[in-house]
Amino acid sequence: MLRAMNPPSSSSVRRWLRRAGWILLGSWLAYLAVGNAFLNVDAAQSLLKRKPEKFQIAWDGGHTLLPGRVALRGVRMQGHARRTAWTAQAAHARGRIALLPLLAREIRIPWLEAEVVTGSVERADGDIPSPAHRPGGWTLRFDRIASDSIEGGRVFGVHVAGSGRAEVGFSKQFRGGPAELFPSTASFSGLSMGDGEVQWMHDGAVEAAFSMPALPSGQSGQARLQALQASLALQGRPLGLRAELDDAGRYAFHLAPGAEGGELDARLSLRNGALEPGGTLRLQLPLRARDADGAASDNALALRVEVDEDLHLQAQLPDRDPAQPSLDVELRLPGNALPLGDWRTRLVGSEGHVRGRWHMPSIGGVLALFMDSDWLALEGSGGIEADLQIGGGRLREGSTLRVRDVQARADVLDTRFEGVAHADAVLAREGEGGLQSRVELVMEEFSAARHEQPAQPLVSGRDLRVRLVSDGQLERMRETLAAHLVFKDARVPDIAALNAWLPSDGLRFGGGSGTLGADLRLDAAGDIGTGSLRVDARRARIEVAGLELAGDVAIDGRLRGGNLRDGRLSLDGSRVRLRNVAFRERDGQLRSGWWATVDIGRGEADWKSPVSARGDIQARMRDVGFLLAMFADRGDYPPWIGRLVDAGEARLRGRWAWRDGQLVLDGAHAENDRFTVDARMKIEGSRRRGDLHLAWGRLGVGMELDGAEHRLHLRNSRAWFDSRPSLLP
Repeated sequence: MLRAMNPPSSSSVRRWLRRAGWILLGSWLAYLAVGNAFLNVDAAQSLLKRKPEKFQIAWDGGHTLLPGRVALRGVRMQGHARRTAWTAQAAHARGRIALLPLLAREIRIPWLEAEVVTGSVERADGDIPSPAHRPGGWTLRFDRIASDSIEGGRVFGVHVAGSGRAEVGFSKQFRGGPAELFPSTASFSGLSMGDGEVQWMHDGAVEAAFSMPALPSGQSGQARLQALQASLALQGRPLGLRAELDDAGRYAFHLAPGAEGGELDARLSLRNGALEPGGTLRLQLPLRARDADGAASDNALALRVEVDEDLHLQAQLPDRDPAQPSLDVELRLPGNALPLGDWRTRLVGSEGHVRGRWHMPSIGGVLALFMDSDWLALEGSGGIEADLQIGGGRLREGSTLRVRDVQARADVLDTRFEGVAHADAVLAREGEGGLQSRVELVMEEFSAARHEQPAQPLVSGRDLRVRLVSDGQLERMRETLAAHLVFKDARVPDIAALNAWLPSDGLRFGGGSGTLGADLRLDAAGDIGTGSLRVDARRARIEVAGLELAGDVAIDGRLRGGNLRDGRLSLDGSRVRLRNVAFRERDGQLRSGWWATVDIGRGEADWKSPVSARGDIQARMRDVGFLLAMFADRGDYPPWIGRLVDAGEARLRGRWAWRDGQLVLDGAHAENDRFTVDARMKIEGSRRRGDLHLAWGRLGVGMELDGAEHRLHLRNSRAWFDSRPSLLP
């Protein structure tokens, strides 16, 4: 028979409960001893520093009363993510650590409450590249970090103070694992912002909510921004601005303490990289502007952004003083995505207008809206008056631009023209034709120098004008641009400066003064279609073949089909006039009153270094005295030649070339009604070499020249001359 079981007595139950109580009390006391000791030794902090270069936490002391529940004081955290470093401090913090997740390599804080919180977010000194993902990394997870006593901190150098509260949660897996920002909120009242010395904004309030799904490590900032979900409501009273224009044409902006009246109101939401419809931003700032002469004016800058299916931007700076900046901007950018990597594409579809007057430190990019040219550029700062009508990302008909006091340069024919300029640009239609961009630039004063030595000006002048016309579509401006460059009577204090453009030492200007003018038609590459260069020199000295001429020189250079890239241009139709010329032969005899007109029927020049030129000439001259003097003194010729030298006007034709430092004349034939002269000569520096034949009826004489030596050929002189080799192919 089974023995009946007797129920435990009440005394045994009490003993069992008493024993269990002592066990629990002992366990709790043991936990208190071990847990509190653990919290106050370095081992606890080291456990949480699995990646000290990315995350660290420390505290001054703490205690625990229940397993997993911890209270700390003097808490300090810091982290480093790519190029951003952050810190957080709390006077007190209490929370719970989930113990079981530690077995799965997860440090999980289900909740953490902090008091008297400050922090910072700064640009880090270095970059920690995201490591390649490897399995097995520890996970740091804060489900909820809450505080209702946030006092502020520093964000990228900006000091923030006020009374704030926040609830934030995030998770990060080490070894290149994903990061996630849980739905979080933050708010501030009595908000102020500044640089530590001056408050930029006061009496502010902010309400924000944000979250970001788990993203793999190594995602770009743009990718993270695309994934961020956020809303922001911000109000405040910002300080005004002070804008001062310096001598370099740059505005320096400073905060203006005491300038009241600023307002900021922003209500924006971001989802999937786009601003949600209904968002607005309104900013108004008092502005005191001071120009380079010290004149000041008070104004107010207003900025407004509205979001629907597109972005609408408005900016206003009323025109209250003609000497101070003004602005009227109204633009619609298609779509409401943030204009980040595709901002140029967004501008292509923009609509609206930009009007105003202001100074710009770099003005070339603005004028590039109206022209596309490599050889003409505006540099440095300058004043702008703009009325730009924008449609489909392009300037529309009626757009105008005026530029004042800007440094301009034009590179033409291996020459750099520089000076302070003003320019006017307009988009308009010519009759029934299409839309054209027209720009007129004027250098009121300019200097010119060889392109290789722009710091050594050789010519100075006034009123250099460049007129440009091209298709109004920006992408067609370069291929359709036509330019007209004109200036007159630029001063050449020392005409010898023009030697820098001459290809040979065989002909040099020795001195005198003169003027230079140009009338050139060019395209966007600086190639010359047609044009002219004119040099006028009075009492100029010219050195040719060891002889020095003194007189008046007029060079009328006709240029056509030039190409700066290849360096070639045509000289057909050019003319050189010499008047009132005097020269002294080698025997000391002075000749005066000589003149010549030289026409280039066919010629071309290569303007690239080394410079060279060649062509055919036809000339009229008083007599052939100078041509003969290039070979020898009159006393070196037979006596009958001396009686013919001055025997009337002569006509000459021939070929010439300047190349490799040499001046070459070949196939030269001069004649009048009584005699003929045939000649060929090569001049290199002071050395001369050539052949001459002079005939009067049946009389003839040949002369062979080699340096200072010359030899007469009296018998069969014509046959001798014809047997000599040509100097030019």
